[in-house]
Amino acid sequence: MEVLERVATQVRAASVPREDFQELREMVAQLAAAQVRSEERWVRIEALLEQLLTAQTRQEEQIRELAAGQARQEERLARIEAGWEELAAAQARQEERISRLEVLTEEHGRELSEIRTILGETNRKVDILAKQVGALSHRLGGDLEDVAYTVIYAVLKRELGWEVGPLARVWVNWGKGKEEVNVFGQAQDPARPEQTIWIMGEAKFNPTLREVKRFKAKLERARKHLVGEIFPVIFCYRMRPEVRRAVEEAGIRIVFSFGQLV
Repeated sequence: MEVLERVATQVRAASVPREDFQELREMVAQLAAAQVRSEERWVRIEALLEQLLTAQTRQEEQIRELAAGQARQEERLARIEAGWEELAAAQARQEERISRLEVLTEEHGRELSEIRTILGETNRKVDILAKQVGALSHRLGGDLEDVAYTVIYAVLKRELGWEVGPLARVWVNWGKGKEEVNVFGQAQDPARPEQTIWIMGEAKFNPTLREVKRFKAKLERARKHLVGEIFPVIFCYRMRPEVRRAVEEAGIRIVFSFGQLV
């Protein structure tokens, strides 16, 4: 506008006709508009350049990422190839082991056949031995009970002054089906002639905690069926300390084979 005013002043001073002045003014306005459009174009060009530069930067970053990804892919491929080589080598070693194993299996097959023959003969002999041991155990059990009857009879008579009747093995049914009592009989205390005393005992070489537990349960069943006093006793040759503690805590007396009453 300042330019236009200066031009107008000069035109008036030069006495330029009004029509020419108007034309000049329009030309100047067009020039100004053209200048504005030119500046707008430059602004758009600069913005476009910035967009191109940004796009170029992103493209370069993508190219770098692609290059890095390609490098990683090549590394993976290299590791995979190495793994395949190791797998092939391992497979070869495995096949070699299998071949050796087949040879050993064939040899062991012959040995197993011989072992089966030996085991068959051994089992036959073990069966014979088991029958012999069973017979011996049965005989020893009977011998143990025979000794128990004699020793318990003598100990109770000597230590307690009781009159003891015959002692024997019996089978009873006290609510659990038929069960065996190794030592069973009656006794009488002269100091209490009206009291019936039942002697109930187990005869074991070396009783275990499990056998003591079973005997305690048997005593509980007996108390529900026998009228009178029950004298529980275990006859044995020896007894481990933990078993002896359990027997004494249960209130069961012990008679050792050498004649001691505990």
